[in-house]
Amino acid sequence: MLLRRAVPTAPRFQRQHISTVFAPGDLALLRPTKSDRNNSYASPILAKPLSPTGRVETHKGIIPHSSILGKQRRDVVRTNVFNSTRDGSRGKGGAGGGQEYRLHEVKLEEYVRLTRRLVTPLYPQDASLIVGLLDLHPEPPRWGEDKGERLEILEAGTGHGALTLYLSRAVHGANTPFPRARREEGEGGEEDGAIAVEAWKAQRRAVVHSIEISDKYSSHARTIVDGFRHGIYTPNVEFHVGSVSSITSTLLAQRQGMEFLSHAFLDLPGTEQHLGIVAKALKVDGALIVFCPSITQVMACLETVKTEGVALEMEKVLELGVNGGTGGREWDVRAVRPRAARQQATDVVDDSDGEARAQEDSGIDLSSSGGEEDGRGDKKDEGWKMICRPKVGELVVGGGFLGVFRKKRV
Repeated sequence: MLLRRAVPTAPRFQRQHISTVFAPGDLALLRPTKSDRNNSYASPILAKPLSPTGRVETHKGIIPHSSILGKQRRDVVRTNVFNSTRDGSRGKGGAGGGQEYRLHEVKLEEYVRLTRRLVTPLYPQDASLIVGLLDLHPEPPRWGEDKGERLEILEAGTGHGALTLYLSRAVHGANTPFPRARREEGEGGEEDGAIAVEAWKAQRRAVVHSIEISDKYSSHARTIVDGFRHGIYTPNVEFHVGSVSSITSTLLAQRQGMEFLSHAFLDLPGTEQHLGIVAKALKVDGALIVFCPSITQVMACLETVKTEGVALEMEKVLELGVNGGTGGREWDVRAVRPRAARQQATDVVDDSDGEARAQEDSGIDLSSSGGEEDGRGDKKDEGWKMICRPKVGELVVGGGFLGVFRKKRV
């Protein structure tokens, strides 16, 4: 006689942010279906956080949030042409009108592109490239182990908050789940929740410091970060308002001058003015990436590194693509000492135009020489010449430049 063995079932866990049913507070993306060929290539619509009384307004009518709530991903909803105007009067199209839209979950790329902006955002393909250049490998916390060395990344300026979201998502796995503080009944419940949040922040293994000079832009970026997936990535971010140099100096002072930044990203006017203090806070071999609209601004950063003896070494320069280009096209940007400048003290050099041009291009490249690691790189040298040209065999496309530096050991 065969005995029937009970098959163990997997435990049921409460799932957050991955439910397939739209609930109040969720975001929804509406794409026109292909039933109407004239509208099938129209731009998708990002709905505001869903509420029972909210609605989505389109040029084909309105869609009440109540008709989206309870629906699943990829369900179809139709505009209500009878209430297509704000005063509730009957719109065009009659009873048989209305446009079909398919419901989708909002992805980070779509959210960054479709949210209201006050400044030009860093576009998703560029943000993904920057995060990839940092080569982040956050380790998840283990039960009973010390939190270990903290991963801290500096971003300046915050702007729209696009890169802030990408960075926070990249390090999210290093932190324990955020305590969802709730207002409990009884005395002290709200205070206990605040204490729990502060205790959680103190033991974070990964933090993104986002600095913005404008309080208005910083507040807007905070709203953008909070608005994605119920603010799941907000707790990983510390928003600061003020000058990059002053805030970095304050954070350094709080740590008794010890290096604390794993990586840094600068996207602001006058980037070269802040390289010194940010490099001082950067750990050895940490990446410092600067975004500049023009190649001459990257050259200014490299010139500052050389002339002021900043403990950075240029690793590469990438040109960001437009018109669908991604990945970054590499440029050859180097600081060289012309042979004429190095031999001037002992040799007589012919200063003809032809020879000078040849010497400038055949100068000795000291941008990555090992001799600067022994302390000689701290001296402020003069006489640098800049080589700036695209790598051979690539198509020029434009779109801005990334200068990637590494912190040297001095």
